[in-house]
Amino acid sequence: MRRYSLILGPAFASVLTTAAIIGLPAAAVAQDPKNPDWPCPQILVPTLSPASVWDGPSIDGLGEEWQRDPAIATLIRRAADDSVDLATLEPQAEALAGPLKQGAEQERDHRIALVFAGTFQTLDRQRTAAIASIERYAQHQRALRDRIAAALRDLDAASGDAARAQEIKGAIAWDRRILDDRRRAQTAVCEQPARIEQRLGQIARMLSALLS
Repeated sequence: MRRYSLILGPAFASVLTTAAIIGLPAAAVAQDPKNPDWPCPQILVPTLSPASVWDGPSIDGLGEEWQRDPAIATLIRRAADDSVDLATLEPQAEALAGPLKQGAEQERDHRIALVFAGTFQTLDRQRTAAIASIERYAQHQRALRDRIAAALRDLDAASGDAARAQEIKGAIAWDRRILDDRRRAQTAVCEQPARIEQRLGQIARMLSALLS
């Protein structure tokens, strides 16, 4: 959970009240100490390295070469689609690599490396987008908490105006409902980068097994 400054001022009792109403502990601890605005229990790793999942030929310098081969590009699109069963990809990758025969090992391994390079680039972009989505989610949650905190201060100031107080209470209730709805979705939101990493690792292992 992220650490937020909910109310500025000396009244610590007001901070405790606000934290309780919003649903935060008074001394919230960041999930990732190095990234206090990161809302997920998973440690934030901003970028991935191919070497972290791939022990095959280096893909340095391959660039977008995989896009020039329609068959490889098609396989990569399927590999990057999480609705596609990974079990269906191995025979396709093996057929694409070609028969394992003497003198053709280098070309076969190159084609397999191209499949990995394209898969890595595509899934890495998906993962980057997922992280950006989580950061936007966290910013929206923080903005809602700040708005609720401000409304609570307004409610305290409107204690002598029943109509105004009722209006503010309605706004707080609505914002809390949105906050809680989004909080319930946090687990699924936070797991998205990990699911992409898992799929990338599975594909890397499958392709490595096909190398000569």
